[in-house]
Amino acid sequence: MHLTEEELIATRIPSGPRISIVGIGGAGNNLLNQAIDAGASPSSCVAVNTDRGQLSKSPADNKVLLDGRTSLDKSEGLATFDYRRARQLSAHRVKPFTEGSDCTILLAGLGGETATEAAPAIAQYARTSVRPVISVVAIPFIHERERRFIALRGLKHMVDSCDSTIVIDNAMNNRVTSSDGLQADEKAALAVQTLTDIVSGIDNRFGPEALSIMSLGPIACLCAAPVLPGETVQSAVIRALETPSANLPLTKASGAILVHRGPASLGDGEAQQAYAALSSLIGRDIKFAHATVHSSSESTCLLLTGFDYGTAVRSFVSFIEDLYDIEYGQGLEGSIPELTVPLFQMERP
Repeated sequence: MHLTEEELIATRIPSGPRISIVGIGGAGNNLLNQAIDAGASPSSCVAVNTDRGQLSKSPADNKVLLDGRTSLDKSEGLATFDYRRARQLSAHRVKPFTEGSDCTILLAGLGGETATEAAPAIAQYARTSVRPVISVVAIPFIHERERRFIALRGLKHMVDSCDSTIVIDNAMNNRVTSSDGLQADEKAALAVQTLTDIVSGIDNRFGPEALSIMSLGPIACLCAAPVLPGETVQSAVIRALETPSANLPLTKASGAILVHRGPASLGDGEAQQAYAALSSLIGRDIKFAHATVHSSSESTCLLLTGFDYGTAVRSFVSFIEDLYDIEYGQGLEGSIPELTVPLFQMERP
């Protein structure tokens, strides 16, 4: 198949709010593939990349190729490529695929060249006062030290360009201690699924309320866990908090969005118990919303919102120091604070 710079496959007009999902760069396209595997419609997805071969293999219906433009170096009289400038200028090519959407979700892996440079520009083109842009970004593994610090600089541009940015930190995989823990790509796919449910799949009244909670701060993180047989949703929420997608201090959260999946709707009493546990752990009242997505399996997904960039950077740097200590055999006891829960919160009603 010959791939042109823009490729659009005509699709049906959706009946509800329309969401565009844009994967940018190699990692962003991998996250987009995960989202499609998890149920995102290929017709709503846009793959953006500088690699023509990778782009042609994407299952997304819509594709945009970002390539370098030839420019003339007057001092040398030679033709050169300014890839950074070209990627930023080429971001406007994505706009036709998102301008008809009610909400745009950007997927990017920060720390490289393509997404770190192009994703903020794409967000700026897509974002308006009535069309929010929410990004899901992956931070490199701890051993990718230089790329990790580049990613933190890129994160600043993302939070300036988006209404909210959900951070998926690959380094958190080091803390997965049970089969319940999701890997980074699974968390990213779940984040997209949850955002899609929030905007268009649950309730017309819930979407605006949830988006308002997400706008409390520029950075958010995802917590998820299955609801075990005989377990309360409250207990599942507490377990989910033990494996967040990023090492952000729980006490700095300003809001929470609980999406429960299961065969039965989440009752107001169960939701109130989950909120009581959250507010107790955070130490104050927070904005809270909850909804149910009917499913044969039961699980809970929590978006913690309201974190600022300064808090995120301090947490990431502290986390790097903790993991370095572990790498060299120091600070093994208590270097990463564990979640402690009062016994009364674990009691079943």
